[in-house]
Amino acid sequence: MLLSGFASPRRLVLLAAVSFVIAVLFLGTTSYSKYLPKYDLPSFPYGHKGEEKSSLEEDQLGSGAAETPVEVGLDMSAAKSGTSVVKTPTVSAPLSSASSTSSTTTAPKFEIKTGDGYGFRVYDGVTTTTDGTSSTAVDQPSTTAIETGLPTLESNGSVVDTVDTSQHDHGHGFAQYMTYDETQTNIRSLIKSWLPLPVEGHEPPYETYRDKDYDPNLWEGFQWDNDYYLKNGIKKLTKEQPHVQPFPYLPYPAYNTPEWKAEWLGEHVPCEGARGRLLNDSLEDIATAWSLIPHGYPAATLGDARAVNADASHCFDRYNRFGPYGYGQGERGDVEGWRRPVVKPDWSSVRWDQLQEQCLELNRERYAPNARQPTLLRPDAVFSVEAKRGQPSKRETPAYHPRTAVLVRTWQGYEYTENDLQTIRAMMTELSLISGGEYQVFLLVAVGDHGVNVTSNPQVYADILSESVPREFRSIAVLWDEELLQSLYPNVGDWSVKWHQYMPVQWFSETHQEFDFIWNLEPDTRFTGNHYQFLESLSAFAKEMPRKYLWERNQRYYIPSAGSFSDYVLDSVEAVETGMREGMIAPVWGPQPYNPNEQTPLGQTPPTSEKDDPFAWGEGDEADLITLSPIFDPKHTGWEDKDMVWNYVPGIHPNISDTDEDPADPTFHYPEYANIPRRATFSPLLRFSRLQLHAMHVENTAGRALASGMFPASIALQHGLKAVYTPHPVWADRKWLAWYADAIFNANENKTAQWGQQNDSVYNTDRSHNFGGLSYSSNSGFPTVLYRRWLGFAAYEDEPVSPIDGLGGKGYEDRGFIVDLGNGGPESIGGKGRMCLPGMLLHPVLKVKEADEPGERPFMDPGG
Repeated sequence: MLLSGFASPRRLVLLAAVSFVIAVLFLGTTSYSKYLPKYDLPSFPYGHKGEEKSSLEEDQLGSGAAETPVEVGLDMSAAKSGTSVVKTPTVSAPLSSASSTSSTTTAPKFEIKTGDGYGFRVYDGVTTTTDGTSSTAVDQPSTTAIETGLPTLESNGSVVDTVDTSQHDHGHGFAQYMTYDETQTNIRSLIKSWLPLPVEGHEPPYETYRDKDYDPNLWEGFQWDNDYYLKNGIKKLTKEQPHVQPFPYLPYPAYNTPEWKAEWLGEHVPCEGARGRLLNDSLEDIATAWSLIPHGYPAATLGDARAVNADASHCFDRYNRFGPYGYGQGERGDVEGWRRPVVKPDWSSVRWDQLQEQCLELNRERYAPNARQPTLLRPDAVFSVEAKRGQPSKRETPAYHPRTAVLVRTWQGYEYTENDLQTIRAMMTELSLISGGEYQVFLLVAVGDHGVNVTSNPQVYADILSESVPREFRSIAVLWDEELLQSLYPNVGDWSVKWHQYMPVQWFSETHQEFDFIWNLEPDTRFTGNHYQFLESLSAFAKEMPRKYLWERNQRYYIPSAGSFSDYVLDSVEAVETGMREGMIAPVWGPQPYNPNEQTPLGQTPPTSEKDDPFAWGEGDEADLITLSPIFDPKHTGWEDKDMVWNYVPGIHPNISDTDEDPADPTFHYPEYANIPRRATFSPLLRFSRLQLHAMHVENTAGRALASGMFPASIALQHGLKAVYTPHPVWADRKWLAWYADAIFNANENKTAQWGQQNDSVYNTDRSHNFGGLSYSSNSGFPTVLYRRWLGFAAYEDEPVSPIDGLGGKGYEDRGFIVDLGNGGPESIGGKGRMCLPGMLLHPVLKVKEADEPGERPFMDPGG
């Protein structure tokens, strides 16, 4: 924990700054800030430096020893003198599951100590049960950040390292320690030394930035990271670990054990799956995984799986991932490393609504009385608006388990591919049926035909449902249209989905009060691992976050190649307190209404002052808003949507034409709106609490609104709700320099703790091109390319293309190709069998068809 930055002579309570470092067996004691550009922040007084493996490697090696979970702590008072004190490992109760591997995670804990000096100890507990016969010992993966100093760029766009690093400390993965001015000088040097290959019509134009201090295209000159493909394939896995075979993957809680029953009411009852058998007795319905990651697989560039409790020690090939849900069902012959299910359902006849409702009924005693009722797919459009205030979510145990709806947002005319169908089946099985009704999956379908009033005309509703949704999913689909939104929120004055995409989610929540939480998913999102494990890990991470400095910490990306997650957290907290001493920052504490006379916050009032809070308020409370991208204040950035605000002054709003294909009012700017508290996030995947959605509903009912990218986070800020950015792993198709990644994604114009919030923000219109090669973004081609190759298709890239553009498919997997990758001569790529990916959240994944023609490039109608 950190000493307060205030000048008061009295001794302050020394407190724990973080409760969310997962499975770190030995926390590095070197400051994270030492490995980043120095923004005039005082360094941490930690002594000892030690070599750290990449986070992905630690996960893999750790999982091999995870038969007995350990709880580890580092006494930071000892760290002050360079000595680490580790707690004695303790063994927790084993998990139970169906007759296969299961795993779960134990939330991290921290102990508050008071007295002189540094006084907190972080305890990180991870409970993992794996198949004892499966090996998880894997060598170090490659890193996506070049581990030496400043590179130069050749005319062909590749990076070559020309810096003598022999005198540098490599303890945390890269050597450069630069001031802000040095960083900017080096960026300018890179810009002037880079000669990009010509690309006709490239946006942003290359020539625009030749004489500027920044170039949002510069990342295109970094080396392609071909290790996703060069160091992958199940033949490679089995060659390196001959005894490894895929096994049923069940990362679920230890249901019905004494420990589980001490926390939850009722009993978990197994449910029936699509093949008509109970899922605890039907391995054909369960996805299988390999208990290791390919040797040399790249580490994430942003975020970290271990930081959010996500699984990073298993990988999935397409047959074992989607085979239970119809993939390969019509094929003949044996498939290496996969056992084809004997029972082949007629998927079009599966009634997913009945399966989910029956599962809920079997498990009804686990849920609150209002959460047990069958779901109405066509609820009333009219309902009352109640002023519901948030209450502390601390609960007595055992308790009713919360229920969560998952809304997959499709639209009239959406073309469902086979992979879409398989993904939705996997979600319903993994999230809803195996869990015993903890989740329920729906399609929330936008109807684009204007004037049909779909929700008030049963025949029109039935006709559009039949035309727009595959038969298999009609029983879980909910239709809505703009006329519905207009009837709900007439005072807003605009109801286009571009600007108000969460209005239908609010309507769903208000008419489905049985759900405590709702996940909003776009149909071009894919997760290659188990959906339950991933969503539960994000929820658990967010729940443990204390609210002190939370809005400030939410602004900053974690760059894992720069240092440990614990150092990142402590560095962020220190930066906030430095900003407070400098008078630049007043941390958010409690609701921030735009006008107390006009807006009644629905969130909690802080129980104490920010100064006196020992990072306790909010810890253990469920998050009202979970995002997968940082949450930033856009007011001083160049983000193009920051002024899109409706009716905070009655009648003052953008003028949007409902006849425009891309409705917008780029000239709208109202000076008085500059003082409205707001935040924004570039996350298409969000989780809302019922209270969060109700607060949004209340604001829209009053006519107040902001652009979709701002609305959820801004309402959470104004109403004092708990919003959390979860730093999940994000990969890149190039090898980003760690110092450059921090300078770009956490740019702050040399202003303390202003990450992403100034004129150099990565969210500015042109600078947002830096997201173009990431695995989770709104404008990246990398997710589609990686996913298509994983599915066994050829993949074509947007220019500038890599040396392996167009490769993929059976020939690539079985035989491979000889390609010049720019490493000094031709080399072999492929021929190692099907790709095996860890759990990766990919967005956007454009249309992936089962029967693409050779040479056909993927295309997706943006629609909706």
